[in-house]
Amino acid sequence: MLFVLLMKKIFLIIIAFISLTSNAADLKGLVSLQGETFNFELTGQKNWDYDVKRVKEKNQTKIQLFVKSLDEQAIEKIKNIENPFVKSIQITPRPVDGRWLVEFILKTDQVETFDYLTDQPSKLIVDFYLSDSPTVAATTEKNLEAVPKSKLVKKVKPVAEATTKQVNSKKRAPAEVDVLKIDVNAAEIEESLFSRSGLYDGGDSKFSRFAMRDTDYKEESVIRSQNNYYLKFPMLESDFSFWDKIKENRPVYDFKAKDTEENKQARLLKTLFDKKRYLVFLQTAEWFKNKFPSSEYSELISFMGGDALIELWKQEKNETFYEQAQSAYKQALLKYPDSVLAERTSLIVGMYAIEKLDFMGAIRSLNAHVENKKYADKISKQYALIGLAHSYSKINKLDEAQNLLARLEKESKNPLILAEVAVRKGDFYFSTKKYDEAIQAYERAIKKHTIVSQLFPSVHFNKMEACFWKRKYKESHASALDFVRTFPAHSFAPYALTRVGELLDILGADQSQVVGSYLETHFRYGDSPKTIVARLHLLSTRMKSMKTEELEQTLKKMDDLAQNIELQNIDQFKIAMVSDGFARRKEYRRAIDILSKFYQANPVRQDSQQVTQRIVRNINDELKNLVDQEKYKDVLKTYREYADTWLKGQNRIDTDYLLGVAYNHAGAYNVAIEKFNKTLARLQNVKGTAKEKVVLVNEYLPSIDDLHLQTANAYFENKNYQDAYQSLEKIKNPLDMPEAEQLQRVMLASKLYEQKGDLEISIRYLSELSRLWEGKSQLLMPALLRLAEMQAKNNDISDSLKTYQKTFDIVLAETGTDQKNVSVLAKEYPELLVRQNKSDEAIPVLAQMIAKYSEKFPMSQEKYFLGSLYFKNGEIKKAEQAWSQIKGDDSKIWKKLSEEKLKQASWDDDYKKHIKRIPAMSQMEEPKK
Repeated sequence: MLFVLLMKKIFLIIIAFISLTSNAADLKGLVSLQGETFNFELTGQKNWDYDVKRVKEKNQTKIQLFVKSLDEQAIEKIKNIENPFVKSIQITPRPVDGRWLVEFILKTDQVETFDYLTDQPSKLIVDFYLSDSPTVAATTEKNLEAVPKSKLVKKVKPVAEATTKQVNSKKRAPAEVDVLKIDVNAAEIEESLFSRSGLYDGGDSKFSRFAMRDTDYKEESVIRSQNNYYLKFPMLESDFSFWDKIKENRPVYDFKAKDTEENKQARLLKTLFDKKRYLVFLQTAEWFKNKFPSSEYSELISFMGGDALIELWKQEKNETFYEQAQSAYKQALLKYPDSVLAERTSLIVGMYAIEKLDFMGAIRSLNAHVENKKYADKISKQYALIGLAHSYSKINKLDEAQNLLARLEKESKNPLILAEVAVRKGDFYFSTKKYDEAIQAYERAIKKHTIVSQLFPSVHFNKMEACFWKRKYKESHASALDFVRTFPAHSFAPYALTRVGELLDILGADQSQVVGSYLETHFRYGDSPKTIVARLHLLSTRMKSMKTEELEQTLKKMDDLAQNIELQNIDQFKIAMVSDGFARRKEYRRAIDILSKFYQANPVRQDSQQVTQRIVRNINDELKNLVDQEKYKDVLKTYREYADTWLKGQNRIDTDYLLGVAYNHAGAYNVAIEKFNKTLARLQNVKGTAKEKVVLVNEYLPSIDDLHLQTANAYFENKNYQDAYQSLEKIKNPLDMPEAEQLQRVMLASKLYEQKGDLEISIRYLSELSRLWEGKSQLLMPALLRLAEMQAKNNDISDSLKTYQKTFDIVLAETGTDQKNVSVLAKEYPELLVRQNKSDEAIPVLAQMIAKYSEKFPMSQEKYFLGSLYFKNGEIKKAEQAWSQIKGDDSKIWKKLSEEKLKQASWDDDYKKHIKRIPAMSQMEEPKK
């Protein structure tokens, strides 16, 4: 029966039993390719008599197999098949000795063979496989003499000697000497660093482009980031500093050669074990125990059996092998408690239980090791205590775990163990989400043990995460950079570099740095699942500028990416990234719809509140967007749509404010005043508290002074001048207000004084403001226009004309004057001149303004006014020319009026000509001349 295993090496294992009996019969052969092994087998004999030779002839390497009694049917079946090992098979009889020669011509010198016998059924098997070692040298003629293979021999009591060795050691010491001890020296640390850290990027080996200066830090950005959604990366478990070394330095089992059947079979077992044919070894070992129940090799074979089963567990991921291995080890320890292998085996039983995540089993085994007096002064006891502490931490017995570490700190002198103890203190706190204690423990470990930063990646990574979730973002950023600088090739490096990007964004760094970190993550670590979070960030950022087709492809790609990583809540993170992308595009309704559907499908998620908060935020984003577009009816419509669902019971202050703005522009001043006052009251409630900054950063809110100004304006429009004046008086720091709001305040104050009949105060107020804003034309012009208006109303005509002229000079000199100021000046200044019988001065004012701004603004009314002045002066051609320039959407009425005047003028002219042709009428007109 054949058992096929997957091997890390280049061959398969075939289960075999050793031949015990002898009977001659015709042989039958079979050739097969099994995985990476070419298999040749013969059946039909009980007692095998065969020889195998390796020869090289005419640049061909051959394997020659000499056997007896091949029949014709067997010869027909022995045909070569396509394989990477054997080029051809040739079979020839040897009349001299009555044997047959089966000759295998190899394809390469690196093909090796392994021949063995099995029982039940009885078979001779030859395996061909590629060697890991250099090319096998051809056997010299001297070595080609036939050597008889195993036959039935008499049972002889052998005298045997067995030793254990350490792998990778030229002089192998007994197991109890120092097989388990790991020294800390510069060479080992250097090698460890190289294997863990990988190579640095020569262009920016320190990732300096992702560092931050203190001046780059923005508190507002940190506050704003609290609305973002971040994933928790897995804890980085600290490797046991000793465990990999122990597994690497496995015992090497050695059997001194003796000319006895027992020794030969023991050495065959060793060969099977060394060649990693573990299933064959286990079956053969069982046979060996029955055949030689009192063998001197039983002790070593018992421990070898546990090792073989552990290796099978690792290869096959079959839990049965693990259970059998544990049982085999424990039986060996029970039977051979004084073996040189007992200490190592006692320790690895517990450590393999940790690998299996069987922490209760690990506690039992490791506790037994610690309490064994034989190991009281051994280093393995300290290793067992570390493993024991780890196991206690995994079953949430943190006090027991920390007590064991404290015990180790007192008892151990080994610097590597003391460093590991310091790191694991932080790990244990971190695993139970005691982040403050974890941070302190990691900082102590780094400060006290210089090797910690270089040998334990977890000290940086876990500290990064602990600081992140305690909102110590600067410290988290520093630890993340320490990790990627020291361990750029670590499997968790993509997580750390992704976190660097998120932290840069939180701390307020330039977006080029943020995006650069995500790009670097993908560039360095490719399409690894651990880069998916960074790639989702990138795609979300790019959505703003995507066209429709690219956008739909991106959404599908984001869905696919989220399915290829097993981080908890990755689906929610993906939804957050998609909704953020639509928010950047100002497609807030689509963002709201995506989030709403996710919440409805996942209403009981532990952090579902984060989804509802994002929905409310996007609704307010949409309200603000509509206010900015002056779509005030849509603001009210959108609010009504969500008022009884997502906005019900929400605690944002800016919702009422945005509604107030909309109602104000819609002319519903009483409702607007109510919303403004409600907003004002809630703002005053948070003033001076920690919440004030959060509210002002995350919501669309004006300052309290600005809110007083808007309330005053609503009162004024509602003709409630007293309340308007009182609201205006509540503004405490007018000079700290934005200049546009300062202007609005002055203009409103001027209107209020006008209503009170205090034109002098209004004029003085505006005059002082005009002097204050001298040189700031965009602020100065509205104030000057209002001042000129007030002066005219106060019959200060001369001053009014001067003020208008000053404004006119500014308009001609500036290029960025807005349409409203141009229109007001073009209407009021010429009209005042006309009222003062100065039409000749009004005409050039209008003509120059039209010449400068008619390409930018329609100015239909102004052109009609200019034409009217020409018309009144009897300059019909000039009037016609001015009116002919009337164009644009607002031109119809002015065009019609101008055409009627021209028709009237034409009729009057024709009438006069007609009258002159009548003598009587001509005489009547004569006196008027």
